[in-house]
Amino acid sequence: MKNVKYILVSLLLVICLLGTCLSASAEAPQYKKMKIAWATNQISEAFIKMQNFLNTELGPKLNIEFMYSEALSDAGALTSFIENAYINGCNGIVVDLANFIDQGAPVANDFGMFYVGISSADAKENFDVPSYIAVTGASAAGYGNSYAKAIQAAVADGAEHSIMILSGAAPYGATSFIEGTAGSLRALQDVYGLTYDKDINEMATSATQVEATNDKGVKITVVPGMGDLTATVSPLLQTGEYDVVVGTTDIYSNLSVSVSEVEKATGKNIRFISRNVFSDTISSAMNGSDSTGNPVVDAIVCQGTYEHIASVLLLRNAFDGFVDKMRAEGRCSRVSGQDPLVIVSAEEYNALSGENMPYSFVPMEDIIAMTSVVNPDVTWKTISDYGASLTTEAIIEKLVK
Repeated sequence: MKNVKYILVSLLLVICLLGTCLSASAEAPQYKKMKIAWATNQISEAFIKMQNFLNTELGPKLNIEFMYSEALSDAGALTSFIENAYINGCNGIVVDLANFIDQGAPVANDFGMFYVGISSADAKENFDVPSYIAVTGASAAGYGNSYAKAIQAAVADGAEHSIMILSGAAPYGATSFIEGTAGSLRALQDVYGLTYDKDINEMATSATQVEATNDKGVKITVVPGMGDLTATVSPLLQTGEYDVVVGTTDIYSNLSVSVSEVEKATGKNIRFISRNVFSDTISSAMNGSDSTGNPVVDAIVCQGTYEHIASVLLLRNAFDGFVDKMRAEGRCSRVSGQDPLVIVSAEEYNALSGENMPYSFVPMEDIIAMTSVVNPDVTWKTISDYGASLTTEAIIEKLVK
């Protein structure tokens, strides 16, 4: 059904684009020149890939120039960057610093710049500031849904499993980690028809290792922590009890060796679920086999990049005079868009990582069809619904030839 939704949404957008362009004597849309500043807290490989797309593809198409911050670490640095963006003639700003998105909105408003934040949570402060257009990004609940799908794919074979869930930064209030852990626990509840002795949220946010004891006797352990978890997790793996390991963060980079060693020592396949992005390393893991002849990595939860496209569209449309349609009633809109992708096979991974795939799996004609210059009926919900339609299955059905 979601596949059909994605295709229908895309078709409607393209039909709307074609109809509008034909009625305007088939000329390309004319966009006013604008400049967007982009604030980030890390300069990663994924960020550089986004920069390249914005600078060489999307920017020229929508007549947008971009400027970027260095890695910012606090609200003071963000304020300075916003001031600098104004001095450099920016009309809008995207802030990808989840802990500080609300603080930057009134500063941008004072300088007359439209403002979009990227976060897994909605705005909690300053959401009624007139230039605060939207918060975009996969919702915390979206992470929960994605981890539930990954878990179900791993354990829904009817066999008994013992599961270790690594909750990452959940004890520190990181919403995507909390929901990733809670979603995993709920999925196990559904698969096994079990009832926990403790509250799911309490276990998901525990600062210490906790056993998710239940009435079915299924072995489930929640282990918190970030960074190199080898010293904490290896002794647990070496007991030979666990055959499913779930990470709400990238656990492959520092636990793959430990898992491999235990598999070789015990002859037992350990099913491995990690939070990752497309890379050569993960490609090798998804396509490789472990010592038991099974996949090295069984599933990944992959944060999408649609929020980058959505942010630009929201600012482009606001700048072109459609502020009210990009904001919700009297406040910034919440454009949750795409849930993290769930990839459970080498075939799916290879299809989605193909060289001809458009950035964020969104063809340029679909992006243009969501600009208000082309389609004045576009709203923030149009942009959000399109992102929600981007599932692994729907993308493959539409874009893989």
